[in-house]
Amino acid sequence: MQMTNPDQLSAAINSLVMSDDKKIELNRLLANKTRQYFRGQIRKQRDIDGNPYQSRTRREISTRYKAGDKEEIKVTQNNKNMLMGLSRALKTSVSKEDFEVGVTGVLGRIGRQHNEGQTLSFTTRMRGFYNSKTNQWEGGTKVKGNYQMPKRTFIGWTPTLERELLAMVATYFLEEETT
Repeated sequence: MQMTNPDQLSAAINSLVMSDDKKIELNRLLANKTRQYFRGQIRKQRDIDGNPYQSRTRREISTRYKAGDKEEIKVTQNNKNMLMGLSRALKTSVSKEDFEVGVTGVLGRIGRQHNEGQTLSFTTRMRGFYNSKTNQWEGGTKVKGNYQMPKRTFIGWTPTLERELLAMVATYFLEEETT
């Protein structure tokens, strides 16, 4: 049987003759396994199909001397440090009918935009200045810009994940039958 989405797996689990507590337990195990799979793919810097995407590294901290004072700055000249900590934003939700794995928070919103390759709109000021007293940009003209996020699919349904989850369901069901 070939499954094309997670809803079919949930329907197969619901058709099993099990108590509600056992279904919740099985869905919890499947959600954790799915989250671990996605975290592993993010750690390896690969999408769900195993293709590498641009690697991310931590920002380099360098020291700059200015008027006798030492100041540490983070170098942000490359975009290889984007979405650090994304795997911590992966959250699971479990019920007796199904389970979900998704991303939450601000970092999760950015991650979803990367996952789907959405276009991002933003507003900047041209020929303005930063007022340090009000901590805001002032003057100039507002210009709307668009940016196409590169598609980095790190959450999605794959045949590899399907096989792992079906194997877990089979072993769980066999263990329940023997006890």
